[in-house]
Amino acid sequence: MSDLSIPGVGNSRYGTDKMIEGLMKLERAPRDKAAERVKALDEQKASWLGVNQRAASLRESARSLFSFRNPFNERIAKSANEDVLSATATREALEQTRMVSVERAAAADRFLSNELPKDYKVPAGTYSLSVGEKNLELRYGGGSLQDFAEALSRKGANLLRAQVVTVKPDTKSLVIESLKTGAANRLSFAGDAEKLALETGLVERAVSSRRDFDLGKPLPWERPLDRSLVSSAAGVLSMAAGGAMGTVAEAKLVLPSPLKSAGMVLELSYRLVPLAQAAEASPPPGPSIGPSGQASYEGITIQGAPSATGLPEWSPPPRPPRIEDRSMASLIGPDGGAIALPELQDGEGEQLLRIELAGYLPELAGLGFRVRDTTRRLELLGARVFDPAEAGGFRPLRPVSTAQDAAFSVDGIKATRPSNEVSDMVPGVTLNLKGPSEKPVKLTIEPDREAAQEAIIKLVGGYNRLMADINILTRADESLIGELDYLSDEERKTAKQRLGILQGDSTLNLLRSALQRTMAEPYETKDGNAMALAAQLGIATNARAPGAAGGYDKAKMRGYLEIDEDSLKKALVDHFEAAKQLFGNDTDGDLIVNSGLAYALDAALRPYVETGGILSLKTGTIDAQRAREKTSIETMDRQLAAKEAELRRKYGAMEGALQRMEGTAGSIDNFNKQNLGD
Repeated sequence: MSDLSIPGVGNSRYGTDKMIEGLMKLERAPRDKAAERVKALDEQKASWLGVNQRAASLRESARSLFSFRNPFNERIAKSANEDVLSATATREALEQTRMVSVERAAAADRFLSNELPKDYKVPAGTYSLSVGEKNLELRYGGGSLQDFAEALSRKGANLLRAQVVTVKPDTKSLVIESLKTGAANRLSFAGDAEKLALETGLVERAVSSRRDFDLGKPLPWERPLDRSLVSSAAGVLSMAAGGAMGTVAEAKLVLPSPLKSAGMVLELSYRLVPLAQAAEASPPPGPSIGPSGQASYEGITIQGAPSATGLPEWSPPPRPPRIEDRSMASLIGPDGGAIALPELQDGEGEQLLRIELAGYLPELAGLGFRVRDTTRRLELLGARVFDPAEAGGFRPLRPVSTAQDAAFSVDGIKATRPSNEVSDMVPGVTLNLKGPSEKPVKLTIEPDREAAQEAIIKLVGGYNRLMADINILTRADESLIGELDYLSDEERKTAKQRLGILQGDSTLNLLRSALQRTMAEPYETKDGNAMALAAQLGIATNARAPGAAGGYDKAKMRGYLEIDEDSLKKALVDHFEAAKQLFGNDTDGDLIVNSGLAYALDAALRPYVETGGILSLKTGTIDAQRAREKTSIETMDRQLAAKEAELRRKYGAMEGALQRMEGTAGSIDNFNKQNLGD
């Protein structure tokens, strides 16, 4: 059985399989060469696609440096005291410095209850609460304090929140807080919520302590009341320096009875109206003197001499003194003693002075006004004292914070806002008020130089990666890869496979030359020769600082760029606008960039990477060649399959004939053996 074989199937007794394989190997040689060409084309296409990707990335980095969204237009806000004030700036903000004073930050009502038993139960009912003009109603079926707080928080959403805090192991307190800041967003209770608030000590009933000063009844203060300087009409008390009694206008306003200052706030509404200044005095006209006489004789006229009467030299009267004094208001205690209030702030329209009285004196009896300023008239529009914690006839017993507006000033201009985020005082800047300041905080709006620096570094990085790809693809020098210490192991392996694969390609050589020329050329900027080259930004093929040691380095001859970051930072501080123009500049005033390094890079790369560009044509040509090779391979595969089948048929027939011949020879041998044996 071991000698059994089927012709054309399995291993041949006569070695025909090896003969067929040898013949087919020769036949497959053209097909194998075609497959190698396809593999080479695939490598070339991958290389071109890599170049295209690097070039497109570099072009995008270049465009980002001169487009509308370029980082040179970014602005940042720096606060000298982040605990008091922070800010964010948009691209529309101007480069500037502002002084911001924060009197108080906006706050929301936050009320704490008395200590309650840990098993305290909230009865069922309809709980109505309000924050400003927004109302909330919770229908509650009764339960624990924690369950009530959770239900109220769910219902309150973005309006209010409740929580339970453990004070002692066996007591808890309920905290209800508004989520809206501003004096107008007071937290109030109604219905069953009012009952619960009173029972738990969140609030107590209070009689309003507000007191308004009667502006129609000014009284003498330390000197007689001069009605030519002090007047009251239509609810406005007006006071101006000057008049027969001297240059000072004085008056006071009194309360019916002294008022305890603890927890009370004074608000003054006023205007400072500019006064017309006296015109410069001119000399009085002198006496009118008629013309002198004359005499004529035989056609000769003799004119009389002019009058010799002299006029005294005129001396202008002394101008009244110009006094600017904004310290106009004082607090008056029950003993008649006065404490000056802060200076009134000048500005257009109505101004507001808000003072917490507890910081000045224990009791308030009245207000005193003394106007020395000869350039402004004081118009008092309102004066009131009140408890800011009172709301709707209730006062919180244990307020954690009380709803109030933010009060601040920008460059001396006072303002109030219900929120600590203020975006309408400085164009393009949002102020974030955090707490009161002892002195004005310097806020600087300046270009985001770090963003510009990062974008420039990204551009140089993209340039070097593209230049590295071009060098690797066009040169068969393995030391090129060793110089690129930033490559990963996988990138290094790929680079070795593609080393010199496009050697001699004129397209890449032209691209390299265009890139190097673009980076080396000068560009027009506002600072002229001081900022016309990339090297003046610290970007060059050898950016080593002058005087630094170093010999010949062939890696620096490859066209790669280096960055001296210290020089770059200094240039962005000293020549920021010129640096911006170095990358993209409008030289003809049509508001469209038409010059600059980044603009030139974009122009140089555009024909290579745009749709239907040079690199697309390269890959398209390779695709066409590859398609032809694949078609040829498919044809050769069919031919080779037919050829192999034909060889196996023929060699199978030959083996069959040989086997039959061997069978016949065996039969003859057996026949001869039988006959000889007989």
